[in-house]
Amino acid sequence: MRQANLEEETAVLGFLEAMEKGLSMKVLSGGALGVVERDGIQFAVLTSQALLSLPQDLLAGAEAAGLPLGVLEGDGFHLDLQGAALVAVHTKAQTCRVTEQAAKLFLYGRNVLGDSVVWHEPGLKRGDACIVCNGRGESLGLGVVVGPFKGMREAVKPVQDLGTYLRDQDE
Repeated sequence: MRQANLEEETAVLGFLEAMEKGLSMKVLSGGALGVVERDGIQFAVLTSQALLSLPQDLLAGAEAAGLPLGVLEGDGFHLDLQGAALVAVHTKAQTCRVTEQAAKLFLYGRNVLGDSVVWHEPGLKRGDACIVCNGRGESLGLGVVVGPFKGMREAVKPVQDLGTYLRDQDE
């Protein structure tokens, strides 16, 4: 583990600020950004400045320290499941809320139908990534808008959901 450099920090903070002005301050709330590399993939993690202040030789093997926010690829940042859960607590930006029945189906990898969406950010359009939440605003996973938010057609296709871990255990 190491402290995020300027480019990495800019990518993460820029992503959050693009979602909603002031969101990066809410999400970080006194924490610090670190970077952990696992299997050649760099993860941005929310951690404490105290942890990052430890000697580098102590942090070198820390692959699981901090709360993963997402993946750093090239000069960009992509939100991960844990990051989506944290972000959904602080904003409705880039989110849609679904019925309890749709929430259960989404956790099994099923698409969300338009009639199952009880609320969505008005700016969401086809091709946009979104955080899918239950009616209480709790993040269930990440999806992509594939159709209108009304009617019996598919509205959101799951990309990654909290049920993925359980389904992968059967393989």
